[in-house]
Amino acid sequence: MSPETIEGLVADYGYGIVLVGTYFDHYGIPLFLVFGGIAASKDLLNVYGVLLCGFAGGWIADLFLYFLGYKTGLAYWMRFSWVSRMEGAIATTHRMFQTRPAVVVILGRFLFAVSKIIPPFAGMIHYDARRYVAFSFLGNVLFSIVYTAASYYSGPLVMDALKELEWGNVAITICSVLALYFIARRTLRAPRRS
Repeated sequence: MSPETIEGLVADYGYGIVLVGTYFDHYGIPLFLVFGGIAASKDLLNVYGVLLCGFAGGWIADLFLYFLGYKTGLAYWMRFSWVSRMEGAIATTHRMFQTRPAVVVILGRFLFAVSKIIPPFAGMIHYDARRYVAFSFLGNVLFSIVYTAASYYSGPLVMDALKELEWGNVAITICSVLALYFIARRTLRAPRRS
């Protein structure tokens, strides 16, 4: 696929990709939002459109997870053994929601992997929906601004670095990742000593 074709696809479908991608991407660095910011730095997308789509996708996902947790409740989840074993962590998080809910919801959006746990937990403990929606709104606005701005302003540097990318570096990286994968797989399969 030629670079012109890829640029055309990004220009045509970029906003939708950022919206849907940020809806599902709560577990790590928001790659779709970062790529959207880099595309905006190359004038393929409008930076404000990327910001809006990134915010909307993240906020919709937060609200969906909140109301899913609200509907099911904490008692339902405590029936599962893997959840009931985390009783101490659940009590701590519940206490944090009682004392510093804004900090938990807003800053929790920036903590990778935690950002997918906070919304349903808030719903499970039936935290006030209006307050959660407001805190989630603010957290997603800040999150989108930070990542869109960072990727927009660092986009030219990233693109310049990629121009000098050599196939040898790519091959070494792929081999390293595969080696780590097989080492981790072998380690996890090893019998545990008591």
